[in-house]
Amino acid sequence: MKKFFDFLGSAKLAVTLFFILGIISIFGTIIPQGEKTGFYLMKYGEKLGKLIIVLDLNDAYHSWWYVGTLFLFLINLVTCSIKRFPISLKLFKKDPSEIDPEKLPNLITIKIVKDLARIKTFIYDRLGFENIEKIDNLFIKDLNKWAYFAVYIVHFSLIIILIGAIIGALKGFRGYLYLIEGIPSNQIIPMREEKSFFLDFHVKLNKFGIELYPDGTPKEYISNITILDKNFIKDAIIKVNHPFKYKKITFYQASYDQIPQFILKIMYKKNILERKLEWGIPVSLENRYFLILDDYMPHPGGIIAKITIFDEKEGKGMENFLIQGRPTKINLRDGILEMEIKDIKTTYMSVLQVKKDPGLPLVYLGFIIMVIGLFLVYFFEPKTFWIYLKPKDKEIIINLGAIAKRERDTIKLKLKEIAEKLEREA
Repeated sequence: MKKFFDFLGSAKLAVTLFFILGIISIFGTIIPQGEKTGFYLMKYGEKLGKLIIVLDLNDAYHSWWYVGTLFLFLINLVTCSIKRFPISLKLFKKDPSEIDPEKLPNLITIKIVKDLARIKTFIYDRLGFENIEKIDNLFIKDLNKWAYFAVYIVHFSLIIILIGAIIGALKGFRGYLYLIEGIPSNQIIPMREEKSFFLDFHVKLNKFGIELYPDGTPKEYISNITILDKNFIKDAIIKVNHPFKYKKITFYQASYDQIPQFILKIMYKKNILERKLEWGIPVSLENRYFLILDDYMPHPGGIIAKITIFDEKEGKGMENFLIQGRPTKINLRDGILEMEIKDIKTTYMSVLQVKKDPGLPLVYLGFIIMVIGLFLVYFFEPKTFWIYLKPKDKEIIINLGAIAKRERDTIKLKLKEIAEKLEREA
C-alpha cells in the first residue's frame, strides 16, 4: 500500500500526466473540433477517422481520457502535498539554536579587535539579530519561516484549477444555435454527435449584417439579437471576437448562411392560396397537410426545392420536387394540389457558437491564487543566519553561518557583507 501511495505522489507520475495532457492539447489544436463523423472519415480516411472518433479526439478537451488524466493529476497533486507536508512542518518547527556554533553551515570566520559589548549592541540593534539564551554569544536571524508553507498555496491553486477544468469538461457544453431572421429559437446542436437540447430562454435574430472591405471580402459579421426570457427582454450585438454572455452562457459569432424563402402559389379545392415556405417552419394546408422544406439546390435557370407533404390524418409523408418556373400537380387523397414557385426571397441565417463552462470561475480563481503563491515562494525564501562570538585575549573570533532553501550560491556573499559590516562599523 505504501508503494502505491508513493507512486501516486511521485514526480514520475506527474511528468507522465503532463506529457499526456500535452499530447491531448496538440491533438486538440491540430484536429478540427466538434465536426460530424463524416467530416473526419472524408478528411483523414476511414481508419484514421474512426480512430479519431473512438478516442474522442474530435472533442479532445471533453474526452474520457482528458478528464481521466486531469483526475489522476489531481490525485497526484493532493498525494504529493500530503507526503511533503510533514517535512515542511518539521522545518518550520526546527529550533535554529540547536546547532553547533563551531560547525555552522557555509561557515565564515573573521577576527576583529573590538569591544564585546559594542559588537553585541551592533548585532542586535543594527543587524536585527536576536540573542539566544541557550548558548552564550550566539545570535540568530530567522527570516520568512512561514514561507515553508508557501508552496502549498501553489499546490492549492493547481487543485482549484484542476477541479474547475474537470467540472467544465463534465458539466459544460459547446454547440451551435442556428438563427433565422425574425424567428426565435432555443435549440442547441451539440458539437459532438449527441441529441440536441433546449435552453430555458429563446434567442431571436432581429437583423444580420455583413461589413465588407473595398475589395468585397467580408470584414465583419454582425448579429443583432434579442434575448426572450419569459417577461425579460434584452437586446445585444454579437460580432466576431465580441461575444455576448447571458446566464453564464457565452454566444460567439461563428458563421452565417443565406436561406431562400419560397413564395408558393397554391391551387387546392378551387382555392388559390399564397404561402411562404422556409427552412425549419412547417406550413399548414387545410388543417390536414403540412408542407415542409427539406432541401434546395441550384438548377439551370432557377432553383429546385425538395418538399415533403405530410398527411397528418394518415401519418405519412410524400416527397416532391418543385422546379422554379414549372407548375407541379400532386394527387392527394382528397383532391389535386397544384403548386408553383412564384417568387424567391433571401433571408440570413446566423450561426452562433454557444459555450457554457461552469468551472471557469474556479479556473480564474486558481490562477489568481497561483500568482500570489508564486510571489510568496520566490520573494520570501526561508533563511537563517547565525553569528557566534568567541572572545579570546584582546580580539574576538566571529563565526558566521547561514542556510537558505534556494539561494545556496549567493548566501556566502550575504555572509561576507555581514562580515564587512562587523569589521567596518562595529
